[in-house]
Parts: sequence; structure tokens; C-alpha cells
Amino acid sequence: VQTCALPISSLRDGKTLWIILSPKDGGTVQVLTEDMDLAGEVLQDLCTFLQISELESVAEFPAEMEAFRAVLVRVDDYNAARVKMSAEMADSSNLAKTLVIKAEDARILEDIKSMRRAYAELYSQNSALIGEYNKRANNHEQLLAALKEVNQMIQKAARLRVGVPKSRVVSACRAAIKANNIHSLFKIIKTAE
Repeated sequence: VQTCALPISSLRDGKTLWIILSPKDGGTVQVLTEDMDLAGEVLQDLCTFLQISELESVAEFPAEMEAFRAVLVRVDDYNAARVKMSAEMADSSNLAKTLVIKAEDARILEDIKSMRRAYAELYSQNSALIGEYNKRANNHEQLLAALKEVNQMIQKAARLRVGVPKSRVVSACRAAIKANNIHSLFKIIKTAE
């Protein structure tokens, strides 16, 4: 029994996809491509055709993992910025409350000059708060987009497995993200362990 290699051209991008069948270890199949989505689709279709209900796999996609690492760095940056902006907005809100009290005290004391100064500062502070809110909303949108990319990567990794291993990859990846264990996350994507 010999190893059999089948080159197939992808209709998506014209790149060659290799399917290598080998008798080693009781029979193995390798799908060689740079596209993780394509590998997942080929594996899912192959398992459906061959009626395979459980499939473990090892996946190596260095370019996609490097891009994923960049996404995770962006998520960390957006989270750090979100926390910082929230703290700054809380301080600004407290300052605005203080300015309202100062302006009201000045009004009661009929100190028009101090009242106008307090309202001018309040107006400036309010404008700054609106600007900060817009920055925070933009950061939130970027964070959601990056988290969507993280979820898509988890789904890609899951599609490289079938049955229980597929479910295990999803739950293990989510646990690794929750624990902020990036090294473990990459290992799970690669080996499902």
C-alpha cells in the first residue's frame, strides 16, 4: 500500500489543494492548503460522504495564526482603552456634577460672575464628555468587530473536527479566552487538546 496524493485546484482562488492518503498509523488523510475555511469545508464534506461521525485532527496554519494573534492583541488594546475611558468618563461626570452644584450655589448667592464661570466650565466639560462618549462608542464597535473575528476563528478551528472533538474545541477555546490563556488557545486550535 502506497501513499496517494491528489492535487486539486481551488475554484475560489486558483491555489492548489492537496489531499494525501497514507497507510501509516492505520490510515491518515492530510488536507494541505493555506486556507483554513477551505480545509474545514473539505473535511466536513469528506466526513459526511464517508459517514464519519468522530474525527480528531491536527491543524497548522501559520499565517492564519499570526493574523489571529494580531486580532487578540487588538482585543486586549480595545479592552484596556475601554477601561481607561470608563474611568476618565466617571471622573468627568463627577466634575460636571460639582460644577452644577457650584453654579447653583452662585445663583442662590446672586454671584452672577461665578455662576457664569461655572456654567461656562460645565458647557466645556459637557462637550468633552460627549467627545469621550463618541470615542468610547467607536472603541466599542471596534472591540465587537475584533471579538467577531475571534469567534470566527473558533468556528474555523471547530470545522476541522467532527463530533465530540468539534464541541470540545469550541468549549475549550472559550474557556482559554475567559482565562486569558493565549498559549493554550493556540494549542487547542492546533491539536484540539
